[in-house]
Amino acid sequence: MLNQSGWRNFLYLLPAVLVYAVFLLLPLLASLGISFTAWDGTSLPVFTGISNYMRMFSDPVFWVALGNNALLMLFYTLLPIGLGLLLCSFLYDTRNNGERSLLRILFFLPYIMPMAVLGVVWRWLYNPAFGPIDQLLRAIGLPQLAIAWLGDFTWALPAVGLVATWYFFGFCLVLFMAGLQRMDPSLLEAADLDGSSRRQKFMRITLPALRPELRIALLMTVIASLKAFDLVYVMTQGGPGTATMVTNIFMYKQGFDLHYFGYASSVAVFSMIIVLVINWLIHLAIKERY
Repeated sequence: MLNQSGWRNFLYLLPAVLVYAVFLLLPLLASLGISFTAWDGTSLPVFTGISNYMRMFSDPVFWVALGNNALLMLFYTLLPIGLGLLLCSFLYDTRNNGERSLLRILFFLPYIMPMAVLGVVWRWLYNPAFGPIDQLLRAIGLPQLAIAWLGDFTWALPAVGLVATWYFFGFCLVLFMAGLQRMDPSLLEAADLDGSSRRQKFMRITLPALRPELRIALLMTVIASLKAFDLVYVMTQGGPGTATMVTNIFMYKQGFDLHYFGYASSVAVFSMIIVLVINWLIHLAIKERY
């Protein structure tokens, strides 16, 4: 039985629980149920068992999309975290607080912009006819490098991925800077007195101290790479061909373009399972030490 305080706490939580249930839990359960049916969105769903999942595992386009998501992890996760750690170390050694704050703000600015807006801007920058990138390459005498970046089967995915790197590395940088500010500076001073090199201080003191921030950065960027949609859709819509096809665009096309909502739901459920498994693995790999 709940006492008076327990009922009061429950009433405080009730609005958030209702919003969570209506906009997340119920759609999730509905997608799970629809994934076992054949449904075009207009007629009644027909139960088909696990046929959608069997079709998904035998669909080569789905595996291409999943592989593209895996490649995007390089640009969404590894490069932003690497750049964030590098610039974080550089800014931490900067004695001018005003200069440090200005650089931190400039690096973080892309993260406050919607990804769809950045996609529109970078699509213009990559334009082969009048985009500044190709015009600059022609102006400096490198016309052979001026290609249709978003229309090239080889370079389309890296071109989109570099925008994601530019978007996320500022977030990682600010996160790591916050972690360094709570670190005891006497540890680095003692390491200097012991004659430790810059690399030794980074590997043995700075990096272990940033363990909680690294876990957050990994979780946020890995989830973003697996959920990639808005940036890729605005810039390429999954093209050319399937060069930038990712699972969310594949799911969108199957559901809203081809009206295979049951099949699209099975892709969504499988993608959610992948996200949960990877999150669990990250938590196992990077545990906080007390």
